[in-house]
Amino acid sequence: MITISTLVLAAATALTAAQTGEAELTVSVTGIQQAGGQLVVGLYASGEDWDAGNAAAGQYVPVEGDSVSFTFADLPAGTYGIKLYHDVDGDGDMDTNLMGIPTEPFGFSNNARGRFGPASWDDAVFTVEPGSNAHALDLR
Repeated sequence: MITISTLVLAAATALTAAQTGEAELTVSVTGIQQAGGQLVVGLYASGEDWDAGNAAAGQYVPVEGDSVSFTFADLPAGTYGIKLYHDVDGDGDMDTNLMGIPTEPFGFSNNARGRFGPASWDDAVFTVEPGSNAHALDLR
């Protein structure tokens, strides 16, 4: 039986989470051309980390259809950027051709595009507010 004290405790816990900036980010990825392999995802918290390749969090997400959703929990509210690629062959590396151009699908938050390299932080950055957040992106 739920008591009022249980409800008050739940509300206080939710308020404390919001005050400390705890957030949850659900990411939806579309444009997947073939099932199999995994998405290799990096979540970055600053432009410096973006440029250096130092992800604040990461995930390997199995690809079983033409779209995938996954969640990052317990994030501080703030600005973030996402880099990901579909490791189609499951070898743990982003495959490229002889010129270094990716041969496996990839994507960036905000569907940002790079010129002769990855998208810039300024094009990919988005805000995560306290509570639940959603972000969608497409593979290329």
